[in-house]
This record gives sequence, C-alpha cells and structure tokens, in this order.
Amino acid sequence: MSVPEVFAQLQAMFPKRIALTAEEVAQVLRGKSTRGVVQRVREGMKEGRYPGARKIDGHWQLPLSDLAKILSPNYGNVPVHPEAYKAPPPGKPRTRRRSQVVPRLTFIREGQFWERVARLAGWGEEADAIHQEWESVLNSWRDEARAQRASKSKGNLLDELSEHIASKHKDKGKLI
Repeated sequence: MSVPEVFAQLQAMFPKRIALTAEEVAQVLRGKSTRGVVQRVREGMKEGRYPGARKIDGHWQLPLSDLAKILSPNYGNVPVHPEAYKAPPPGKPRTRRRSQVVPRLTFIREGQFWERVARLAGWGEEADAIHQEWESVLNSWRDEARAQRASKSKGNLLDELSEHIASKHKDKGKLI
C-alpha cells in the first residue's frame, strides 16, 4: 500500500484529526494500548524513532501523514537522519536493568535440551560432550558463587573479630 492509501485509511479511522496521541499510535502500531506499550511509544517519540512526533501542551502527538509514512511498506528504505538515533550519555543509567542470571539459565536449559536430542538421535558421544560442556559451565558458576559467599563471610567474620577485640581493649582499660 502506498503512503496516500495508508493516509486515507487513517483519515477514515480518525475523522477530523490531524495528529494522534501516543495511546492512539500504540493502538494503531501494536494493536493494543497497554501502559507498557504506550510508554515505549512515548519513549520512541522522545528519542526520534517516530519522525514528525512533537510534544504539544505536554502530550506527545504524531501527525497522521507521518504515521502513514511509517506504516507504508517502503518506510524502511527512507533515510533517517543520524541525529535521531543518539546513544544515551555515558553517565546516564539504563532505564531497565538487565538480568545476569537469565542468560546463564538459558544456556544450561539449552544444553540439557540438545543433550536429550543427541541421545534420542543415537549420538551418544556428542550427547556426552554437550553434557560435559554445560555441566562444566554450571560448576564454574557454582564455584564463583561459593567464592563470593566465602569472601563475604570472611569479611563479616573479620568485622566481628575486630569489634570483639576493640571491646576487650575497652574492658581492660576500665579495670586498670
């Protein structure tokens, strides 16, 4: 569909409107307007992923003509200005924290899955190799966790010991 055809459809869906709110854009682009989807659309408007988006009276809006360009099939071929995709400043924290555990669990589960597949296919040596690989990685992660716990416990014990020694010195000073 061409841009004019998409624009005509949008005008039919939203008569007497020249721009849509972030909620409406989320509904058109994603098919739902949940809080998370709307927030991602707003962030995209703010970061320049949706060319033509403007903040008017404190609300993000996207003109129908620009939304029609986004929805047209050849939109990906339109050159985008490099300023639209600036990386966040180095000191600015990410909005979402990435889990360090999930990739590890995924690796283990995938290893177990492929081990089973290899065994069912009759490839015993390959299955043993896969098993040894994911098990060695799992053991190294367990060793890391044990070392971290031991280091933390050692620090706590040293703190308690220093407090105990300090209290003994105070008690001796009172007796003299």
